[in-house]
Amino acid sequence: MLLQKTFHLPASREAAQARLADLPGYRRELARFDIAVVSSEGRAHFVARLPGGFRADVELEKVPGGNGAQTLFRSSGGNVEILGVLEFFPIRPGLTEVVLTLDYLIGPLFFRCVDRVGHCMDRFLNRELERVEAALSGAGDCRRLRINSPARMNHHPR
Repeated sequence: MLLQKTFHLPASREAAQARLADLPGYRRELARFDIAVVSSEGRAHFVARLPGGFRADVELEKVPGGNGAQTLFRSSGGNVEILGVLEFFPIRPGLTEVVLTLDYLIGPLFFRCVDRVGHCMDRFLNRELERVEAALSGAGDCRRLRINSPARMNHHPR
């Protein structure tokens, strides 16, 4: 599934990149994750239990390449394959637009099918990214922004 999230941070591009790289700085907003850590080697490990009983477990590593305005990453282990890019666009001094693009594939076929019907991972990631956005932007509460995904475009919540 492809997800894309755009948000704005009141910071320069370099400061926005540093804030996003500082996982302990917004760890509290990731409370729904059982594990959310970054090792000294720069690898990130995330574990979360999603609705429907699926326990997502993924290790992420930075991919060399891109330019100074991009951070490329991919999964290196776990039961979810992820390819992603974070792009940073200076809008004006002190304001940066951040675009996160993720392509993920749940490993176990049963849970992949459940996710295609129920969009569990999509909803989970949307909620967590809203919390991170609120923390990074300094907002007390976050506007309800939606991740753009093909599943969401055809999905009508009840």
